[in-house]
Amino acid sequence: MKTPALNIRLFIVLALCIVTFVCFNYTMHNEFTNWDDDFYVTHDQYITTLTPHNLKVIFTEDITKNNYHPLCMLSLAFNYYFSQLNPQAYYLTNICIHIANVVLVFLLLLQLGSMLKFSENAKMFIATLAALWFGIHPMHVESVSWIAERKDVLYAFFYIAGLITYLKYIGDAKKKWYIITLLLFVASCLSKPMAVVFPLSLLCVDFLLQRKLGKRLIMEKAVFFLISLICGSMAFYTQNKTGAIASFDTLTVTQRLMFASYGYVMYVSKVFNPTYLSTFYPYPYPYRYTRGYFPAIYYAAPFLSVAILAVPLYFSYKMNKTYFRIAAFGLGFLTANLIFVLQFISVGAAIMADRYSYVAYIGFFFMLAYFIQEIINKLPAFKNAIYLLVGAVSIFFGFLCHERTLVWHNAETLLTDAIEKYPYRALLSYKWRGNYYFDQGEYDKALEDYGVLTTLHAADAKVEDKIMRINIIKGTMGNGGLNSTKLMPGDNSYKPALDSSYTYCQKGDTVNAFKTYISALRHNVHVEKTYADSSFRAVQAQQYTSAINQYNVLLKINTSNPYYYFYRGVAMFGQSKVRSAISDWEIALQMNAKDVQQSASYNLSVAYDTLGKDSMAVYYAQMAKEKGYTVNAEFMTKLQKRKQSQAHTH
Repeated sequence: MKTPALNIRLFIVLALCIVTFVCFNYTMHNEFTNWDDDFYVTHDQYITTLTPHNLKVIFTEDITKNNYHPLCMLSLAFNYYFSQLNPQAYYLTNICIHIANVVLVFLLLLQLGSMLKFSENAKMFIATLAALWFGIHPMHVESVSWIAERKDVLYAFFYIAGLITYLKYIGDAKKKWYIITLLLFVASCLSKPMAVVFPLSLLCVDFLLQRKLGKRLIMEKAVFFLISLICGSMAFYTQNKTGAIASFDTLTVTQRLMFASYGYVMYVSKVFNPTYLSTFYPYPYPYRYTRGYFPAIYYAAPFLSVAILAVPLYFSYKMNKTYFRIAAFGLGFLTANLIFVLQFISVGAAIMADRYSYVAYIGFFFMLAYFIQEIINKLPAFKNAIYLLVGAVSIFFGFLCHERTLVWHNAETLLTDAIEKYPYRALLSYKWRGNYYFDQGEYDKALEDYGVLTTLHAADAKVEDKIMRINIIKGTMGNGGLNSTKLMPGDNSYKPALDSSYTYCQKGDTVNAFKTYISALRHNVHVEKTYADSSFRAVQAQQYTSAINQYNVLLKINTSNPYYYFYRGVAMFGQSKVRSAISDWEIALQMNAKDVQQSASYNLSVAYDTLGKDSMAVYYAQMAKEKGYTVNAEFMTKLQKRKQSQAHTH
């Protein structure tokens, strides 16, 4: 006979399944995309038949050329066996696995609540709310509505199941649960290498349940860490072999810290505000285009990351030990599951990705649900208001989740969304959308996207090949190639865009100034010289703001021209932005242009003299003389006397 508590649990599970399916149901109408779906399904010969040879290849080779995840590929092979290339079946499978994960999260947190001796109502509320938010959070759409990300929902299935069996092992110490947990961990790693952090999650559970650190705890984790080391090494080797991992010299240690911290802050902030989501989050401009300052958030990010961890832990510790353990578990689980995707080691061209939050948010949702429950207990008068707020937030998440599934309808809608959010920065999105248009026979649209890449000097050999093939198809080879389809001799169609860019620079709107400059440049490759001449004239006319903005636009495209740095420095100095001028002149000085080096070294001397730094002023004045610049004798004498006077003073 079923107990009332069991009936309630079954009802909650059913409700969670229905709500999750409703939020994701549009995914069933989506098409294959060209963002890895081709490598995983549509162009993958090894999933088309379940022959011994194909199974051997699936389990012994990296058939997608980016990672070893045989169980993921096997699941896709089963999809193909039953439905060939009908995308609906693949999406339905993803949704079903995701719904199963929602149920597993509910059961996991119920069991965790029981072991923490929560009341029946408390553990039911916490498990339900955390499972609901896990199921409908917009950050999880990428994991479910992307066929190639089958590996995410699948590894999570084994991962969460492994956490449940680990709790069983802690509860009765039976060896079978330990072995089952180990097998589930291996299955999770074979679905996606991101599962290698599973032992860290186990340690988070140990801390939450106050298991003592001793020989037994260390020994039982040793096997897990050994498997993690093996699988992690394989993943690193595979991704490094394909060129996905950037050279360590690409970023400085400081930049790695800033970018990793920025990613961490964004993952936490998007728990509460999952808007402006994208398939592609590019690195900031200076990393991609030019040396210079990053937006302030990147410098603040390391401090914000520390605060995100330290503030809750400090206040919870001051209140009581249970609060501290809950906070440490939630934050520790989040951090452990993000640690290898925070770009300390730079993998890929994006600074973060929605899909990496899939498992990581489980512990965080548990922590949030627990403290919401505690607030209700402490402030019963506000119970109804809190329930209304929680309901409103859940509806907000569900709505955004459903809306996000629409973005994934096909390659065009998906990549256009990224391009609209990061114009001229989501470069891979231009490439893939161009490829989509090429495959659809929409060659003019393909040329538009490929044109952005060639303009930004980001077109690889495959893009150049596609451009050549389009020109052959359109019969334009030998008549100027790509640009000849846009520009005929005497064509002045670029001028309105160029004039608009000047106007935007005068207004300080560098975003639109850059967009319109790109438009002009795509119509006429000689626009850069015209733009540079205009920028120089603005400096001469002491229109420094406009000049700085125009040189900023030029430097987003061409970072190797020393004159752009030099004259931007002149404009900066004209606005009394001495340190910014020094930064530009120091960059110009490093470039191989003798006349620029002469003038830049002298200007640096003047700038440091303005700041009262006599030693640096003398140093650069002497450098200017060595490079052939005629330094005023009186100026040099004045600097040397001040330097000597300063030395005697000290």
